Parts: sequence; C-alpha cells; structure tokens
Amino acid sequence: MNKQYSVIKTGGYLVENTIAAPSGFTIKGCYLIEIGQDNAAQPGAFYNPDDGRFYGDAKYQTDYKEFRLP
Repeated sequence: MNKQYSVIKTGGYLVENTIAAPSGFTIKGCYLIEIGQDNAAQPGAFYNPDDGRFYGDAKYQTDYKEFRLP
C-alpha cells in the first residue's frame, strides 16, 4: 500500500516534492518523510526534524499554509 511522503534533499530541509510510494521506497540523494492529514506538506515547505512539523520559512516560525504577500 502506498503512503504519502515529502521528498527532501539529503542534508537539507526544503520540501522538493511530495509523492505516493510504497513503504521502504528510496530516492538517491534524498530522504522521505511520511505526511498525512495531521502533518501535511507541500513543495516549498521547510521540515523541522526537531519537532517533525513543516513550516513556511527556514526559521520555523510560520505555518506553511498561511498566505503571505512578499
């Protein structure tokens, strides 16, 4: 059964993409973090490994779902 994952380059925290893949699936040069309704993500979000959540900025201060004008 496939699960949803965020794809993040090894050594980084920026979500590059989201995919559906079977458990144990790997991508060379990346790591996968399972996502779901309680911990959703989209490309451009930042993953915080300390709390396992996704944010809208690299300092982990904003919710990635908040709409902000530059």
